[in-house]
Amino acid sequence: MRALAALAAFALTAQSQAQIRPQPFRLPNGLRVVLLEDHERPLVRARLHLPLDPGSAARPGLAPLALRVLGHSDAGAFRAGDFEQLLAGAGIDLAPALRSDGLSWSLVARSRDQDMALGLLADRVLRSILDPSTLEAERLACWRDTERLEASPRAKLRQLLESDWTRQAPTLDGLAGVTYEDLATFYGRVLRPDQAILVLHGDLGLEQAKRLVFLTFGTWTVPRQPPAALAAPPPAAAAPGSAPIEVPAAGAAPLAFAVAAEPADLSPEMEALLTLLLPGDPVLFPAQLRLEGPDLVAALETEPQGSASAAGTSLLERLQTLRQRGFTEADLRRAKAAWSAGRALTSLHPGTLVDEAMAEARGRAVSPARLEAITVEVLNGDLRRWLDPARLRAGVLAAPAVVKPPAGS
Repeated sequence: MRALAALAAFALTAQSQAQIRPQPFRLPNGLRVVLLEDHERPLVRARLHLPLDPGSAARPGLAPLALRVLGHSDAGAFRAGDFEQLLAGAGIDLAPALRSDGLSWSLVARSRDQDMALGLLADRVLRSILDPSTLEAERLACWRDTERLEASPRAKLRQLLESDWTRQAPTLDGLAGVTYEDLATFYGRVLRPDQAILVLHGDLGLEQAKRLVFLTFGTWTVPRQPPAALAAPPPAAAAPGSAPIEVPAAGAAPLAFAVAAEPADLSPEMEALLTLLLPGDPVLFPAQLRLEGPDLVAALETEPQGSASAAGTSLLERLQTLRQRGFTEADLRRAKAAWSAGRALTSLHPGTLVDEAMAEARGRAVSPARLEAITVEVLNGDLRRWLDPARLRAGVLAAPAVVKPPAGS
């Protein structure tokens, strides 16, 4: 009986969660808001997304430095330290993130603290007080992070192969060149309500949400004219299709990396299927393949006495074998079934509901109808595009070359 009661309770919860529907509205300043009304939990979640464009962060390191400066500045009426203490004392989780598609802040708070929590989010994003001393302190922190890459050859190699210009490791000269005016230009282009999307999930109704968002974000103004874009980003450290980068690593087993940036026109449905199909494919063993942001990242580690160049060659051969072989109809059916099964559980995970609502607001939601219509020929065509050798950046960790003394010395 207890098992039946638990099953019934689970079914009722899943049914109530499945009835959650996005309720969109827009503020006069252009801020788009999506409410997911859910009275089953005494919590409120929010995610604010601000897109980036190539003119928003022309140099590697500018976007993460700008986000760090925001996070450590005074905000509204609060000193930086007092702001963090207030969050901790109220049990409010406010976390910034930098992704390839933009900046975001994720917020979780108790329903009774929702007014204060959203007010603090608005303070952090809209009313941070930029101080040149904060810029210098965070520039130094970024500098130290960059220097730490020298102590981790694996992390250094991964950074050198990064295709996403927002997350490439900055050079020390690049960090030193970021000025207060560069930050002001960045904020002027990015912190705009007419480009922002706010998703709310939790224990609040539509009229309550409208009032709350208007009170906290209604004063956010749109600049009459966005600042001019900064200079175009420099070329990546490793151009696609170029010779593998070698990073010396004394005492480490040879390791090969290959990074393939996602094609810009890849559909969200295809991305969802390939994300399920690619990791764990037996043709890659013992190489590992995973999706990191917009990149497919493959890694192959060999025995300590192995050859780094042989590891790199072996990894690229495995990727091209997979590219040429492709997937079968049975593979495609399994991936579609796995995606459908995962979607059925989405309503039980509030964070996933917020992800889906944000993707839909940005036009990147997966359509079940379009996913079901994908054929194995189209699937393999996009696989071949993604793993095209011309798109791959490759690198290896290798033992430092031993310099032999001259003969007769």
